[in-house]
Amino acid sequence: MKRKLDNLKNNPEFQEKLQKLKPKRNIWGVLGVVIFFFVPEVINAIWYKEITQWFMNLIHNSSETPINQLLEWIIPKIFTGEISFFNIGLGIAFLVWIFWEDIERRLK
Repeated sequence: MKRKLDNLKNNPEFQEKLQKLKPKRNIWGVLGVVIFFFVPEVINAIWYKEITQWFMNLIHNSSETPINQLLEWIIPKIFTGEISFFNIGLGIAFLVWIFWEDIERRLK
């Protein structure tokens, strides 16, 4: 496993693809991470009851379709009011990755 990780670390093609995946270090990169990872968790924690009720009203007032059945099944599982620490952790990891060069410089 260690040998495979070393191979990835030294593989220029992998490093190039990894740099393409990294969010850019500008306002849009930071805002993208914040909007994609943190804002949905805040919205879920604050307004999950209203969102769930809105979806259920929408489903019950429309015709019976397979997509409505899927939505009726999945909405209570998505909007629980609980914070996903996986998403928060991933967002923090991306923010650290964006500013990693500065963090490393200050630690030295």
